[in-house]
Amino acid sequence: MLESKFIICTTLVLLVSSTALSQTLLSLSKADFPKSNVTAEQPPASSSSSSSSTSTTTTTSTTTTPKPTSSSSSSSTSTTSTTTTTTTPAPVTSTTPAPVPTTTHAPQPYPQPKVGNWNCSCIAVSMAAQLKFTYETNSGKQSHGLMNLPANATMDHGYCDSQTSQSMQLNWGPSAMPQIMVLQFDSKNKSVALTMVKVVLNVFTDDYPDAKENQTVQLIHKSQNTDFLTPEKMSYHCTRVQSFNMSELINGSEFNGILMVSHVQAEAFRGANATGYSIVHDCDSSETSDVVPIAVGIALAALIVVVLISYLCARRRSTSRGYMSF
Repeated sequence: MLESKFIICTTLVLLVSSTALSQTLLSLSKADFPKSNVTAEQPPASSSSSSSSTSTTTTTSTTTTPKPTSSSSSSSTSTTSTTTTTTTPAPVTSTTPAPVPTTTHAPQPYPQPKVGNWNCSCIAVSMAAQLKFTYETNSGKQSHGLMNLPANATMDHGYCDSQTSQSMQLNWGPSAMPQIMVLQFDSKNKSVALTMVKVVLNVFTDDYPDAKENQTVQLIHKSQNTDFLTPEKMSYHCTRVQSFNMSELINGSEFNGILMVSHVQAEAFRGANATGYSIVHDCDSSETSDVVPIAVGIALAALIVVVLISYLCARRRSTSRGYMSF
């Protein structure tokens, strides 16, 4: 009997404690707690015979305002959910401009020489001249260069004392290291000809960048009274281009340059009071040998003699027959 009462009392105490605990949990579920961005631990679930309550709170750190929590008296479920939407910008497409085509200009031809006029008391020359020569490069190889005789080259001096050989010298370029051209004319057998052309060049690196520094080129052309050949007291004239081989030595067999001249008019052994050129002797004029007209004259004379003899013979025969008829 005592044991039954003890069991009944114990049961009542447990019922009262369970009821109080259930009311306490219900009041806690209805309470308004402050929201926080920190994730809260989920409270343990408790159950009783009279009522049950489940509360779930999920908090996610976000940059937007979380939704409010809903609750009920007997059975409620509270859920807080946050969704973050991220927009990825479209990739930027870069357009590379097409390369601009470049135009490569063809190398310009070397300018043609201009006609210059020079004279001293015994020689007068007009011509356009261009020299192609060989020089040494920095690497020790041979290269070709072109040079025009400037039309404004100065006549330095002339040698006019001799009656068989006369010459004139032309200078251009810097006065300290001038470029030089010498023209020599000889008189022989009542004819005048250009017998020597001498050119002394200082190869400047400003004009020829690949040339060896402090280099001097000397070229000579020598002929046997065949260039610019003209009778005395006449001037030589030729428009077409003429080429003269140039070598480093007077009698050299290896040619290291070519002198090209055109629009030439030259006269040497002029009189002291001469002011212009004498009668022109053109290089392309046809020259007829004296033998031809002499032969033609002899043939005509012989023909005349034959005709005259034939006439006299025929006249004599006809006279003789007339006397015999009587």
